[in-house]
Amino acid sequence: MDLSDLHQVLHWASEGKTRELENLFNQSLQLRAIGATVDLSDQEHPLVLLKEVQPMHLGGIGGAAVNGGIISMLVDLAIGLLGIPYYKEGLTATHHLSIHFVKPLMAKAIRLEAEKTHVLHNRVFGHVKVMNEKNEVCAYATGTVVKGIKKT
Repeated sequence: MDLSDLHQVLHWASEGKTRELENLFNQSLQLRAIGATVDLSDQEHPLVLLKEVQPMHLGGIGGAAVNGGIISMLVDLAIGLLGIPYYKEGLTATHHLSIHFVKPLMAKAIRLEAEKTHVLHNRVFGHVKVMNEKNEVCAYATGTVVKGIKKT
């Protein structure tokens, strides 16, 4: 299954089937294609992991840094995972992202940690730290997820 079919299993979150959701993400075409995995063991602090940076992930300054587009894609995934506890209300979607690149992400592996900061009406606000294998923050982001979207 790819992630475009996620609406079919939204009820898993309210049923506590976190491991099943995690497996759905990790076995999806999208995450397998980029070599990323998610860790949903703590839904308040979901993780996105890229255990091995590959040449396809590079392309920053001089070609040795992880490309900003790859970082943006991983940040979008991480902030979006903050919507999982709200799946019982309907679909979720990233509404806003603001990414700050602190230094070139020269890494063998990447870890993104997301954290919810607050909820206001149908918006979930959070931030994400993007770290290399030495746990150095190379980028950080703030973002908003819209919750309760009804499929038409």
